[in-house]
Amino acid sequence: MSYNRESEFKKRFNQFICSKITGENNDYYSKLSIEDFVDIKSTLSDINNIITYKTTISFMDWLRDRFSNVEENYQLYLEGVLKVKPSVNGYDIMVTGKENILAEIKCNKPINNGYKFGSAQKNGLIKDIQGLLEGKTKVKFDPIHAYKFLVMYDFGDHTLKATEHLIKNIPSIYKGKVEIFKDHTQLKKDKIYVVFIK
Repeated sequence: MSYNRESEFKKRFNQFICSKITGENNDYYSKLSIEDFVDIKSTLSDINNIITYKTTISFMDWLRDRFSNVEENYQLYLEGVLKVKPSVNGYDIMVTGKENILAEIKCNKPINNGYKFGSAQKNGLIKDIQGLLEGKTKVKFDPIHAYKFLVMYDFGDHTLKATEHLIKNIPSIYKGKVEIFKDHTQLKKDKIYVVFIK
C-alpha cells in the first residue's frame, strides 16, 4: 500500500490518545475539526512550561533533602514557586535565610537528539550562568552569598554529554566556575553546580 499522509497522521494521533489518555481504541482524529486541532495546539504550547514546573518541584524536593532551612520552610518556598509566572525575569528558585540558594531550571533537550546543545540553547544557558554568577538587574540580591544551581531535566546520556561539552567550551570568564554535581561534591558559593533531575 502506498504512503498516505492523512492515514499516517490519523494513526499516530489515535495511537497516542488511546495509549496515553483514554485507553480506548477509537478514531479521535476523524471526530475533530480544524478548530479543535487549533485548540489542542494552543493547549500544548504550554508543555515546556509544564515540564519546567514539574522539574522545579522535583528540584525543591532535592533541596529539601540537603538544606535544613528548605525543609523547615518548604511550604513557604513552594508557594513562592507556584506564584512565579514563566516569563518573569528572575530566578526560578530563590531561597533566602540561613542558607541562600539560587537556581535556574532548564529543560533543553539537545538538538536532533544529539550530544550538543544548539546555538540558541547554548546562548540561553550561558546567559543563565552569567545571571547566577553576576546577578540580574531586576533582582536586588547579590549571588555571591548563595549556593547556585543550574538544574537540567535529565534526558539521559544526551543531556550529560551536551552539558559536558558546554562546560568544556564555556567562555573563559566562566572556566572553572561550573561543574556537574556528584553525591560527594562539597558545595561552595563561588561555583554553579549542574544538577540533573528526572
